[in-house]
Amino acid sequence: MKNIILTIVFLFAAISCKAQFNYLNNDTELFDGIKFNNVSLGDIMIASGDLTKMKALFGSDILETPNNTGFYIGKELSNDNIVFSFEDETDTGNNYYLTSITVLDSSVIVNVKGLSVKIGDHKSKFNNFNLNSNNKYNFTDKDTGSISLFFKIDKDDKVSEIKYISY
Repeated sequence: MKNIILTIVFLFAAISCKAQFNYLNNDTELFDGIKFNNVSLGDIMIASGDLTKMKALFGSDILETPNNTGFYIGKELSNDNIVFSFEDETDTGNNYYLTSITVLDSSVIVNVKGLSVKIGDHKSKFNNFNLNSNNKYNFTDKDTGSISLFFKIDKDDKVSEIKYISY
């Protein structure tokens, strides 16, 4: 239910603010084109929150923490640099899907649409892309609007936050 409500809100916002998004046009741009430290979004999704697979992708310092505060059972896999959140709508603990990624520091390089960006980079890296009214560069899938990767720009015109959200 939470995902349906979030999707409706996001789609309404997308229609209202169409010019403020930078669209990702196909599966290649979306699942292979978005990378976190050279690991594709598709590979992260395929790992489905499995700790062993995520350690293989991001290093042995990845830790798992249960997250039972939402509508469904969930878990976070994280280290000092990045946090991955997964949810299981079946509440079985066997069917986790990626809901968000939060970059915590400048050691994580995010690639999208030919850009390589990390926290602390100047907004001039986004020269040909639209900045929205919330001072974010938002990249979203054109087909459904259910995936969003944004880069928040601070008062010094630098990237202060990088977050991926799947609705």
